[in-house]
Amino acid sequence: MPSPPAPGPGPVAAVHRVFIVAALACAIVYAGWEALELAQTGEILAGARAVVAVSVAIGIAVYLRTLRGLGAKLTPRE
Repeated sequence: MPSPPAPGPGPVAAVHRVFIVAALACAIVYAGWEALELAQTGEILAGARAVVAVSVAIGIAVYLRTLRGLGAKLTPRE
């Protein structure tokens, strides 16, 4: 008979971190893309989109930092 699974978050915490890191990478790449568009065309809206993307990347990075100890928070105490 198999033993019951250990209590805890399982892979949820790790997968959540992976998705947040992917979102952070996408925001940084998008900010760079818009900054390049600003440099090539001088379009003001491209600069505004780059600033928004950098702000979003900073917000995601701050959120990622708060995920430290997420596994411990999700594991039930005995």
